[in-house]
Amino acid sequence: MFLRKKKVTFDKVAKFNYELDTNDKLKEELKGLALCRNDINKTEYLSRMLALFSKEGLDITLKELDMLLLLRNKTDQILLERNK
Repeated sequence: MFLRKKKVTFDKVAKFNYELDTNDKLKEELKGLALCRNDINKTEYLSRMLALFSKEGLDITLKELDMLLLLRNKTDQILLERNK
């Protein structure tokens, strides 16, 4: 059986970055989640993170979250290199 890779759309990338950059409520909730990282296991942590994004209207999978974070990190690296 051939499995197709699911692609992250430009709209999802844009919404993800927009929410992370502008949504103060989401920022605070993610900060709170990060503070309790040592008290919960990885699965619970990631489930809560996905739930926070879902609550803000961005329904993503764990694979999509991983890709979105990777893209954001690479974009930041490129921008930092250009500003040197």
